[in-house]
Amino acid sequence: MNTNLNGIPVALGTATFGTSVPQSNAFELLDKYASLGGRTLDTANNYAFWHPDGKGGDSETVLGEWLENQDRTAFTVITKIGSQPAKNDKDANNLEGLSPGAINSAVNKSLARLKTESIDILLAHHDDRNTPLLDTWKTFTQLVESGKVKCAGISNYHPERIIELVQLINKHNLAPIDAVQLKYSVIDPAENADFDKLVALNAKMRETLATHVPNTIVFGYAPLLGGLFEKDTDRKFPTAYDTPQNRQQVETIRQAAENAGISASAYVLKETVDNGIIPVTSTRNPERLETNLAPLSKK
Repeated sequence: MNTNLNGIPVALGTATFGTSVPQSNAFELLDKYASLGGRTLDTANNYAFWHPDGKGGDSETVLGEWLENQDRTAFTVITKIGSQPAKNDKDANNLEGLSPGAINSAVNKSLARLKTESIDILLAHHDDRNTPLLDTWKTFTQLVESGKVKCAGISNYHPERIIELVQLINKHNLAPIDAVQLKYSVIDPAENADFDKLVALNAKMRETLATHVPNTIVFGYAPLLGGLFEKDTDRKFPTAYDTPQNRQQVETIRQAAENAGISASAYVLKETVDNGIIPVTSTRNPERLETNLAPLSKK
């Protein structure tokens, strides 16, 4: 991998920056995260087009403004492409995709918004089955060779497609899959749970990654399931995770966190890291961010 993941092993999710989280609040969160030893920032070029005031690129723009006044080399920036509506019309069924032309256009726009010369980790946001995998990955490889991208990876690809991609990489001597980002929490989804366009890190995926890309870095997004683990939450148990075993496990986690003197969210993030996965977490509250990262903070 051509980039180093410095700092604490937790990425800050910034999907809401520039839309529901205004720039001033986003800067507070970024400053707090950096002060705690955080150095990995996760965004995407389509964040957050679905917000009434969003158009896509909002999060990248805020990050670019903040990074302009930082030591850029101290931070690892992850961005994702391929899932921005093609006509900026919020139509999630008509996405830019991952053709060579779409990739190059998206990357150039992301570089401009992020105000940077290179993207540390570029991920294909979702699998584009309308474009041959070989065309997509040849273009990613060219971007790595050009220096515009340091490392290439994928997000939300199913196991069989990962295997197919690895075979193409080996056959054509292309850039490796340096990073994989998937939906993850310390409780497993119910069998046959449907996440629509999202792909979860389940037993089959674990086996696929261990067998075919054993050296890849795995990022897990939405590890806290919207605050589900906290005792005072009014969050309903998500259908995809609602099993007797998971309900019992959540209670066990809450008790273990209380015994350790930390929040349940902090406990979950630490357990995620202990499982070898880098969590991608977000919040609107700087103090909550500090509480959640307390066991991992370098402050």
